[in-house]
Amino acid sequence: MNLTVGCKVAWTESVYTPYRPGEVSDFIGERTITGRITAEGYARKTNYHFFTIHVYSAEGVQAQEVVPNTKIIRRGVVLYPKCKLLATPANYEELVQEKAERKENSSPVCYAHLKDLREGF
Repeated sequence: MNLTVGCKVAWTESVYTPYRPGEVSDFIGERTITGRITAEGYARKTNYHFFTIHVYSAEGVQAQEVVPNTKIIRRGVVLYPKCKLLATPANYEELVQEKAERKENSSPVCYAHLKDLREGF
């Protein structure tokens, strides 16, 4: 699945108790959020894909903490597993191509398994 700017998405994410140093957070349920991707980027230092999402709605556990008509940031590893693509922008294919070109120019660590570069990383 290729998520790009302008895509309308719905995903389910796990909700945990607040983090406290020295303690393990407990799983308390899931919530589903619907929104439109307004920006995306890669953190080269960590090789994480980030998305900025304009929230339309949220339901489920602690849904009141995700305020409609605000923006939230989520990592790709949170979105991809349980994400549904609801709508794409008119220039979706062009955006997918641009994203693929950016991947080619990113850090080799992230794509080492594809280019037989795993050894030594």
